[in-house]
Amino acid sequence: MTATTTLAAPARPTPSSTHGRRRALLALARFESVRMLRHPLTISAALLFLGPWLWGWLSGSANRYPVLPEELITIQLLALPILGGSALVVANLVTLRAHRHNVDASYNVLVLPPAWRVGGFVLALLPLAGLSLLLVGVRVGVSAVLPGAAGRVDVAALLTPAALTLLLGAAGVLSGVLIRSLLIAPLLVLLVLVLEFAAITVTLIGAGWRFLLPVYISEFPVPVPAGVSERPAARHLAYLVGITVLLVAAVLARANARRSVVAAGLAVGLILTVGGGLAQSRPDPGIAAARATVQDRPASIQSCVLRGDVTYCYFDGFGGFVSGWESVVTSVRAVVPDGAAAPGPPLAVRQRTSLDEISSEGQTGSVAEDMRAVAGWKAADAAAGTPEAVRVGTVWGDDRSTAVLAAGVAYRLMAGQAYDGGFSLCGARAALLVWLVGRASPAARAGMRSLDETSTGSLSFTDLSAMYGISAPDRAAAPALELLGRPAAEVVPLVVRHWTELTAPDTPLERFGVIFGVPVQPPSPDQGVSCTA
Repeated sequence: MTATTTLAAPARPTPSSTHGRRRALLALARFESVRMLRHPLTISAALLFLGPWLWGWLSGSANRYPVLPEELITIQLLALPILGGSALVVANLVTLRAHRHNVDASYNVLVLPPAWRVGGFVLALLPLAGLSLLLVGVRVGVSAVLPGAAGRVDVAALLTPAALTLLLGAAGVLSGVLIRSLLIAPLLVLLVLVLEFAAITVTLIGAGWRFLLPVYISEFPVPVPAGVSERPAARHLAYLVGITVLLVAAVLARANARRSVVAAGLAVGLILTVGGGLAQSRPDPGIAAARATVQDRPASIQSCVLRGDVTYCYFDGFGGFVSGWESVVTSVRAVVPDGAAAPGPPLAVRQRTSLDEISSEGQTGSVAEDMRAVAGWKAADAAAGTPEAVRVGTVWGDDRSTAVLAAGVAYRLMAGQAYDGGFSLCGARAALLVWLVGRASPAARAGMRSLDETSTGSLSFTDLSAMYGISAPDRAAAPALELLGRPAAEVVPLVVRHWTELTAPDTPLERFGVIFGVPVQPPSPDQGVSCTA
């Protein structure tokens, strides 16, 4: 009799075991994540997020001088309603699928109990957050490799759009387990838009609790040097993660998860939310000193580079702008007659910003106060070895900023000194300055015409990031704009012949009209314009 030995098959985990549930949980998360990623709303959101940006590059209208911290804030403002809003709706639809198809009761015979099922829905949100990070990384990466890019990429700010997507996705799951209605998700997206509008509004009015909203923007309307704007990106990221953990804990509590798991989630969420919220609301003790240095003593923290015979000084991180400034200086000098530029110190361009002026919380006030501030700037420029430096702001890359710098350079070459601010530039040299800017380059001319469309009573070459701009009354700008329509061969010889007369402060505008044969409107007695010397 032959004995046979039967080998027992290895034990397989039963459906009720923790290991089996974990495998089923991961399988559910993979399945749902694929459905979420290929959902039409997710695809549409990705196209909407990248579409206008790609069109800007294809049409040539994209800014090739991006300021990366400002770019990241703009991306956050777009990602919250587009990527986050789509994640909220898609997650809500996934959570309500069984209810919509009337198969809730059938779920009781599945391997996973309710708490594990909603856990799978939450895990399925991670690939959506990864997609957001990928889309944001593409936009920021392309901007960061541009030669004209300014500033540095903050890793926490880069991760914030993905955190917002995860947060709103968790809100979609929670709304699905709390309220069995398809209307709740669109209403929550509307609430998100309201909160984003509130984030912008409270920044304009200077509210100190603006960091408690999902997104935040700079308190300044233009780019500023590093260290002067309150941007607690890492602390805000911790705050958003804390809110997300609290939402997940609420989802698990609603699904009757183990109390220890819910308690741990609530504890971690509260620590991150309260700690991050309090930390990001705390003012930086060194920010006041940094702002004073940037505004009043920029030379102490700036770098300078010599290009040809022109010195360019810039704040840390803004060195990519120098090539653009140089092209403007070169184009303006090209239309000034050879050897006709007024004598003065070597030409220099220095970047400046008036934080008090551009801040929503304060204005410097009168023209006299502005001129005293400018006098201090000029003294500081002279002490730094760049007397009579042409001032340029922190905004660059558009036609308007090109025209503003061109006007500053043109005045420096005409007068031999930097513009002192104050009242409008009048007389023949006001008209000549407008003509020089329009002749400098197509970009400068386009920017000048754009500025003219938004100016009232005068053509104002004003940069939002600076304290003031050069203004030419409409009466002086009109003949110069008409002169730009004439052939250069007809106008340039007259400019060369009469340069000294045209740049003299006391030459009246009527003489400009006689020299070039263009009509000049008579002065209006009820619209008098105060002129600078």
